[in-house]
Amino acid sequence: APVTVAPSDDERLAHGGCRSVVDEVQDTKVKISEALEAAARAVGDDPVQRSDAAAIHAAEARAVGTGVDIPAGIAAQAQAAADANATAAHAEDKITIGDVLKWNATAKLPSGKAVTREDAAAAVEAEAAHAPGKGTKTYGVGAALAEAARRNQEGTCRK
Repeated sequence: APVTVAPSDDERLAHGGCRSVVDEVQDTKVKISEALEAAARAVGDDPVQRSDAAAIHAAEARAVGTGVDIPAGIAAQAQAAADANATAAHAEDKITIGDVLKWNATAKLPSGKAVTREDAAAAVEAEAAHAPGKGTKTYGVGAALAEAARRNQEGTCRK
C-alpha cells in the first residue's frame, strides 16, 4: 500500500528534514547587504582601509556570485576610498566606512542572499590578508558578517 505523507511532512522532507520551511515573504535571515550596513553603523566613522575594501569586495562577490563585477558597486567604491585614504594628508579628508556602506549596501547589492558561515569566512579571510600583522577588527566588516552568519545559523535546524 502506498504511504501517504501529510503536506507538512512533505515540505519538511523537501527541505532536508527541517521542521520549518523558509517563507520568502517572512524570511528573517540577515542578508549580506544588511550585515554591511550594520558594519557601517558600528564603525562608520572609521576611514576605509585596504583590509576593509577587501572584506567588502569578498562580501559583494559572495552576494552576486564570483566573476560578476559591479562597476560602480560598493566594492569599487570601497577600493577607491582606501586608495584615496592612503594618500590623504588629513584625517578629516578621509572617506569613512559609513560614507561607502551606509544606505548604499542594500541599494547597490542586487541580491537578497542571507549570510552564511562561508560568506563570513571569505570576508574575514580577505580582511586579515590585507592587514598583515594586525588581524581582523573586532567590530569591522568581517565581524559584522560573522555575527550575521551566527544569527542565521541559530535560526536553522540541524541535520
